[in-house]
Amino acid sequence: MQWRTLLEQAAHIAELASEQDISLVTLFCDDYPPLLAEIADPPPLLYVRGARRLLRQPQLAVVGSRKSQPPTLQLVEQWCRSMAAAGVTITSGLALGVDGAAHRGAVAAQQSTLAVMATGFDQLYPPRHCNLAEQIVAAGGALVTEFAPGEKPLAANFPRRNRIISGLSLAVWVVEAAIKSGTLITARTALEQNREVLALPGSVNNPLTRGCHQLLRDGARLVENAAEIVSLLGANFRVESSVEQSYTPVQEKLLAALGYDLVSLDIIAERCGWPVAEVARLLAELELTGGVSRQVGGWQRC
Repeated sequence: MQWRTLLEQAAHIAELASEQDISLVTLFCDDYPPLLAEIADPPPLLYVRGARRLLRQPQLAVVGSRKSQPPTLQLVEQWCRSMAAAGVTITSGLALGVDGAAHRGAVAAQQSTLAVMATGFDQLYPPRHCNLAEQIVAAGGALVTEFAPGEKPLAANFPRRNRIISGLSLAVWVVEAAIKSGTLITARTALEQNREVLALPGSVNNPLTRGCHQLLRDGARLVENAAEIVSLLGANFRVESSVEQSYTPVQEKLLAALGYDLVSLDIIAERCGWPVAEVARLLAELELTGGVSRQVGGWQRC
């Protein structure tokens, strides 16, 4: 009776997968990702919607905080756009924050990206990334999960998803991570899987960079630009060069007063020796060009 129930469940899953144009990749398939097969507990079955061939492509995992601020997300999107254009397959977890920015960067470059989910395909999480998921597939990317249809976003599913993200990849780039965070757990899982861990340093005043600093102390490799990451992956790709934004002397002075931390309008005006109203006007102009961004509590350089 138990075997009949299992066979019925398998038939139901196969039917659902067929209806939604989802491929089933087992551990015994020739195109099962070889790096993932090497980890201690590889998923025996993967559901794939989109380009199944991406599973075997060299990949870079991009992980970070869901709470990262716009300047960090802009940097992630820009770097991932450049790396994707250079031929690097970007892999992440479709979450809010850094994950979403990584996928958007690849999609903006009209390149493939691979999103690993912590739910079944019919329970996509977070719901606000439904459009992004469709864009990923339309751009030649893929959505991947080990969870059957109907599986909801349970807390226990996310660490399991994270081991797949790192397991698929040659290296894991950690953008931001608090000391106690799922991102840091992913990085440690990557180390256990003998993956290269790359970390981006940041302000000592930002709690979301302390996890990266801890990783750097523990031997992670510091990276400062996208070309460096591409080079570390052992590829000879050309990274798109970014156009340097030019600023007037007044804007340069304003940016220097801003530094690289969140600063209130009053403090910026005090540092420049200018009226608050004039500083507010100049900051608004810089915001339109992408030089600065307005945050809760002040302004931040992009």
